[in-house]
Amino acid sequence: MKLTISLDILEEAFYYVSPVKPVSTVPLIYATFSVEKGQVAYTTDNELKFARKVERTFKSAFHKIVQENRAYREILDQDKILSPQEHLALQSKLLDSLIMAIQEYPELTLIRVELTGSWPVFQTEAGHLDLTE
Repeated sequence: MKLTISLDILEEAFYYVSPVKPVSTVPLIYATFSVEKGQVAYTTDNELKFARKVERTFKSAFHKIVQENRAYREILDQDKILSPQEHLALQSKLLDSLIMAIQEYPELTLIRVELTGSWPVFQTEAGHLDLTE
């Protein structure tokens, strides 16, 4: 079976989103895993999630991803203007670190990664967010 998690590096949080992936206005990463019955549990609303032991493993990987990409997280959070090449290079580094961190744990079988929401690629001063309001 498949389990999808939404990773929010700005809030340093993750959410279970299987089977419906909501539309987002913030930059999110959807990571989909192939899971066995023994690796999952169900919430009181009968929604799929990692079992506690597997979730602790995932939290370790997620913490590493957040730490390795702290500089890009701050750039996104402060809406700093970068060139398209800089944004794409940092996004590529983020995805590479996500894949590498998860692959360190054999109990986590990553099968798909998607970027969703507002990932900047091109922006000028006119497109800069007004963060003072």
